Amino acid sequence: MQKLDPHTLFSIFEQGDEEIYREHQIEDVLKNPYVLMGMTVTGVENFNLIDEMYLLKHKSDYAKIRPSVKYKYYSKLVTYLTRINIEEAQDAYTVGEDFDIERCLHSLNEMLEYFQDIEEYERCAIVFKYIDLLYGKKLEVLF
Repeated sequence: MQKLDPHTLFSIFEQGDEEIYREHQIEDVLKNPYVLMGMTVTGVENFNLIDEMYLLKHKSDYAKIRPSVKYKYYSKLVTYLTRINIEEAQDAYTVGEDFDIERCLHSLNEMLEYFQDIEEYERCAIVFKYIDLLYGKKLEVLF
């Protein structure tokens, strides 16, 4: 059996959306808050699916590299959030009205909990800004 490499294990998803947009010469889409939030949310969901598959299929080998794989992957997802202009997201795009707020909050809360557990509080602050924004949108919908 081939040894699992933590540096390339999830590499297919690292390029993923960004590579496709560049390949089709529509890189401006990568500045859109919807796209960046969607890439983050979908990224968390994809990680969870692949993580489960590797745990089932390569339990002992994967368990050794799992923390480093998750760190690398979630760190990449946070970079998508840092590229969102939160003022633009609030005003022009009203993130939360066209997204499934619960789905976004679930993924962002998962990321927040992860970064809290490893005490990466700067990344927690980045994720929390969007959690706060979405909870605000959720409240607006309720009232």
